[in-house]
Amino acid sequence: MSKQMTVAAIDVGSHDIVMKIAVLKAGEPPKIIDEVQRTIPMGADTYKTGKISQHSLGLAIDVLKTFNKKIEEYKVNHVRAVATSAFREARNQLFAVEQIRSHTGFDVKVLSNSMDLFYHQLALSETMLNFTALIETNALVLNIGSGSIQLTLFNKGKYINTQNFRLGSLRIRELLGDLERHSTDFNALMAEYISGELNYYKSFGPRRTSYQNLFVLGGSSRYIMHVAGWSEKKQEQIKRSSFESFFGKLKNKGNSGLQRLSTVPSEQENLLLPACIVIDEVLQFTGTDQFYFSDVDLADGLLYEMAARLQNYKFKRNPDITRLESAIYFANRYRSDKKHSRHVADLSLRLFDLTQKIHGLPKKARVYLQIGAILHNIGKYISVENDGIHSYDIIQSNAIVGFDENEMEMVSIIACFHNGHITPNEPKLQKLSEDERVMVLKLIAYLTLGNSLDAGHKQKVSILRTLVNGDKLEITVSADQDFTLELWNFKKHTSLFMELFGLQPEIKLRKSKAI
Repeated sequence: MSKQMTVAAIDVGSHDIVMKIAVLKAGEPPKIIDEVQRTIPMGADTYKTGKISQHSLGLAIDVLKTFNKKIEEYKVNHVRAVATSAFREARNQLFAVEQIRSHTGFDVKVLSNSMDLFYHQLALSETMLNFTALIETNALVLNIGSGSIQLTLFNKGKYINTQNFRLGSLRIRELLGDLERHSTDFNALMAEYISGELNYYKSFGPRRTSYQNLFVLGGSSRYIMHVAGWSEKKQEQIKRSSFESFFGKLKNKGNSGLQRLSTVPSEQENLLLPACIVIDEVLQFTGTDQFYFSDVDLADGLLYEMAARLQNYKFKRNPDITRLESAIYFANRYRSDKKHSRHVADLSLRLFDLTQKIHGLPKKARVYLQIGAILHNIGKYISVENDGIHSYDIIQSNAIVGFDENEMEMVSIIACFHNGHITPNEPKLQKLSEDERVMVLKLIAYLTLGNSLDAGHKQKVSILRTLVNGDKLEITVSADQDFTLELWNFKKHTSLFMELFGLQPEIKLRKSKAI
């Protein structure tokens, strides 16, 4: 059994730097034992000038140095440090990350927007009571960050889609700050701007959707809950009437009587109103009478990920399911042949599972193969000719929740070369490490075989077993129709597998199966 360990999750956020220290025990969720938060609005620099100022970076480094003392005090075993939109959008991202590393020792990973969203949703699904049951109906998750907001739709227990808007609390303040002194009603100006941007979701989102549940989380949530006097739990169900009463007082805070407002730091106070305007706008188009407020954040998601990776904690909702559902959404959006792509995925994964000793790939590679197979056909939405290249471009222009940019690159390449027409010198492969290139080539070889066995898109073939016989890989299949076309196509697409593994794939038909 794994020993107890102490870990730290650090979020170098756009407005706050947060560190949570937790104890991890085998199979258990993380138990937070200390939390530190310091406000440094680095996003204000990025959103205004396109880069993080040296002054803000210096302040951040000083804060992180104090975090190091906490880490030593608690004898932390593992540290995970990440940064979000302030770094993601900064022209000097590379320099900023290197300065932090050289001065503090923290190797900060700049998260893509999809990974930022992934960790927030992971924290929500792991901490929200009955989350799985609540998303059986149409449920919307509103994640309010400093730089952007995300609206994520679930239905029938499944992830449907996510839309990202650059409407974060800090970004709005910076974008519209110059107008504040020229407007007699700056609150109305912010509401008009936010409403105009969200109109896109109303028109683009699912038609005739009735929302039963709304979840709200984000950086300002704990301050909103504190000022409003709502229970400061990990989650709280808020009546719409209660929120509207609080919102009205906040808009007129000069005479609002919100006594707790004075206890909120001024730099945080300025973000409460933009966040509440976003909530109000979303409440209006969802029509829900109440919503769930959660103060979980990115650091919580990181802790749960570490608990799973280091101490075998079992997620309540497997993140791989969300990744798959995200890919299926894109496949549907680009009108791919659902039956074909899913059957190709099944065939490819069956081969992958039956030949683990041959390929020797890690468990995560199976997920890349599955997603690449689901998406390999989406390029046909643009053109049947060179559809692989179009599939690559479409995947690159989108995001799959739970995949970082490097993983998206690998999935894009797998889908692009689903017919196996690739060499180790392919330029797209050069973006990857040597180990990643070998893994991607192996996965393409498996996808190529799986795809070849559904040449007519009729789902005729099932793979029963495999056997290594000398220099051959015998693949025993059954077929419920004549599969002459598939057999002919299969023989044309075995060269990449042969070159990689030194085994010649051959099809064996189960003799007892009548065709």
